[in-house]
Amino acid sequence: MDRGNASSITPPAVCVGDGAALHHAGLSSTSVIDASLHSSLHNSNSLCVGVAVSLFALLWFIRRYGPCIFTEAKSPADRTSKSDRLLTRIHGKWYDLSQFEHPGGPIAVSLIHRRDGTALFESHHPFLTRKKLMQILGKYEIPEGKEGDVGCQLLDPRDDGYYAWDKIDDDAFVSDLKGLVVDYFAAIAKKRGIPVNEAAKATPSRWLLILSLWACLLGTLPFYIGGNWAFLLITPPLTWVVGANFWHDGLHFSLSMDWRVNAWLPYLFPFFSSPWMWYHEHVIGHHAYPNVEHKDPDLAHAPQLMREHDSIKWRPTHVGQAQWHRVLFVWSVAVGIGLELLNDLKTNLKSSYNNVVPYSSLSGPRMVAHVLGRVVYVLLMHAWPFFAFPLWKALVWTTVPGTLLSVCFMLNTQINHLTNVCAHASDETNFYKHQIVTAQNFGNDSLFCYYFSGGLNYQIEHHLFPNINHCHLPALSAGVRRICETHGVPYHHASGYGEAMARHYAHTLEMEKRPAKKSD
Repeated sequence: MDRGNASSITPPAVCVGDGAALHHAGLSSTSVIDASLHSSLHNSNSLCVGVAVSLFALLWFIRRYGPCIFTEAKSPADRTSKSDRLLTRIHGKWYDLSQFEHPGGPIAVSLIHRRDGTALFESHHPFLTRKKLMQILGKYEIPEGKEGDVGCQLLDPRDDGYYAWDKIDDDAFVSDLKGLVVDYFAAIAKKRGIPVNEAAKATPSRWLLILSLWACLLGTLPFYIGGNWAFLLITPPLTWVVGANFWHDGLHFSLSMDWRVNAWLPYLFPFFSSPWMWYHEHVIGHHAYPNVEHKDPDLAHAPQLMREHDSIKWRPTHVGQAQWHRVLFVWSVAVGIGLELLNDLKTNLKSSYNNVVPYSSLSGPRMVAHVLGRVVYVLLMHAWPFFAFPLWKALVWTTVPGTLLSVCFMLNTQINHLTNVCAHASDETNFYKHQIVTAQNFGNDSLFCYYFSGGLNYQIEHHLFPNINHCHLPALSAGVRRICETHGVPYHHASGYGEAMARHYAHTLEMEKRPAKKSD
């Protein structure tokens, strides 16, 4: 018997289940159903009110105290001390961006503090020419020879930028790609009467989809929280779909022109990772340097159990890594235990995400907020069932949802880069070609693949233009593919989840083999 339902215990006669018993108890089947519906509606209304009040309080708190706690959100007006300086290196030159009012907001700029920000700088400005960009940056350039005076020092001395950029403006392939997106969004901007940058964000129909998905998810919660077995299997995958269709875009600054929308909405969804951790793992590390050893943190999430890249030292434990139960186990714990807790803890202790992305220590108030975020995650995913259900059911509710959510996450991320043709592909001389040859699209003709993956099935286009909302990628994909064919750049595509999984499995099977010893 569920402790959470103790107040609704009925007399034994009613539990018999026949009409006579109901009549004997003075009840009809209609009245029982009406009472049940009334209870569900009451719970749903209470939940909605609670969510609304909580959101209002959270938004008020963020607006009032946000810049004081979340130092990455400090505006130029708040950067008054020397320790607040925001320094970065782009194309070999150092810049002090402390007083730069970046249109994309302060968080986007903070990600390149004391890093070589060239790759992120280039990939997030597809609509401006290099000449125009450098004119803007030139106002904040630190004179040569003065770098030491203002503390220009990289978090990682090995951060060399990796790619060759000197002739990128003269590359016909790159010019064709940029021409494609400029022409496409210029037409949309003219039609809607908005700036080109705004045209690349979520459209009204995309926002309607996001709100509809949220409404569906919230509608399942009373049944899920009430212990309904069907919703144990429905709510977690729906949670994945909701997150995939807005959380990922927000953290790529592609939901809205208002940086606050991009920054704060993901904090309402703590089920994948801390947003601040995700910036380091995904935006700074993986997106800038996909499948680059010692730069892409996604290559080394569980090196003791899985080996998906040559940069991971082979261990005897990798033998059998392609067996279904091994893969299922890793995929089941990758998010709930890996991304949410272990990776988070290791990063804050070692000041490095997976030993490849440097990480600055958080201030005291920021660390408190960060820890509270992890506590909220544990309460929402793992703790509350023990207060609502018997022990055996609580154990089911605290493990199955997280497992399903994690499997959905891994299914839609591992098949995009870890295949035999993508994992070790590289083009150090051209950032844009590297993004393409290390990625794989799948199911581009499938609406199911598109909506269930949140647009991640257009991985190539997403890596080329990360700050363009996923809703635009299907329209761009044909042009990108045509340009790749014209310039002889491989464009990898699988027909759907089945073929993409088969390619990923073949790669995992290949990587479990012990490498042959190199001859002298």
